[in-house]
Amino acid sequence: MAVQILAVDDSAPIREMIVAVLAPRGYQVETARDGRDALEKLHSALEPWIVLLDVVMPGLDGPAVVSEMYLDETIRAAGHQVILMSSPLRLAARDIPQTAGQLPKPFTRQQLVEAIARLAS
Repeated sequence: MAVQILAVDDSAPIREMIVAVLAPRGYQVETARDGRDALEKLHSALEPWIVLLDVVMPGLDGPAVVSEMYLDETIRAAGHQVILMSSPLRLAARDIPQTAGQLPKPFTRQQLVEAIARLAS
């Protein structure tokens, strides 16, 4: 079974870059434009996904999505792993929850591939 990835970012170019880098490597990549869209997709996921989650988004930001994921028993039970994406300064803030990983922006294609490979193995 291919590893499922959900790329959540309010920036279309970042979502497109993630798909362009990961899909040719055999990953199944879905995208979500915001936190609400992400939660809807995660709610119907049967297998655990790796979630690349932007921290700074309008509406439901990354930390709020992580909180909602924890509170929703169906989503929590699926065992999704979250990698938060943001500036190094934002990732160091107090409100940043513990997750499976962090990917400081801007990141290279190689850093993206390595971050996914660490969790996919």
